[in-house]
Amino acid sequence: MSLRAAPQRRPGLLPILVAVVVAIGTVGIAAAVGAQIGPGPTETGQGAYVTEHALAYWTWHETLLTTIPTPAPAKVSTTIGTPTVLPRAATSYSINAATAGQVAVAWTFDELTTAPRSTELAITFLDGLASPATSITVYVESDPRAPFVTTAFVFYWDAGTFAPGTLVVETMTATAVACTAIGTCP
Repeated sequence: MSLRAAPQRRPGLLPILVAVVVAIGTVGIAAAVGAQIGPGPTETGQGAYVTEHALAYWTWHETLLTTIPTPAPAKVSTTIGTPTVLPRAATSYSINAATAGQVAVAWTFDELTTAPRSTELAITFLDGLASPATSITVYVESDPRAPFVTTAFVFYWDAGTFAPGTLVVETMTATAVACTAIGTCP
């Protein structure tokens, strides 16, 4: 009498096919949905939705959903050649017309001690929300004196009438470019 092992059943293709479809569907849904920013911890990641084009001495530190402080910060220059001169102390600015208490996206940039003196920077903020993208370019000038400590500068974008609890950001880009001279920017 010989004993033969019972034939082993190999899993059918159906469970594997279902797993692949679920995986592809999940990736497709994730790719179609924008990043959500809510109150709480700051944005720390970069990827398809959040990108930075920075200078070695001007870095994007954090981004968060917040409200415009009271009083609303002064509006930064949007004119090439007449940049807002940055002070030695940490300061906040608005990149569009701002109303105290309104929902806002805030970017914090660090100016490092290696920043050149009296250099105009063009900083472009691009926010693609659930509505058409908003692009604002502002102009700042580094302090005429050499910085002695890393200084944080916060730029607020008044998000208007978006719900105060959440804001869907499809894309977010911050680009900082050093101008070749005051008034000579790309």
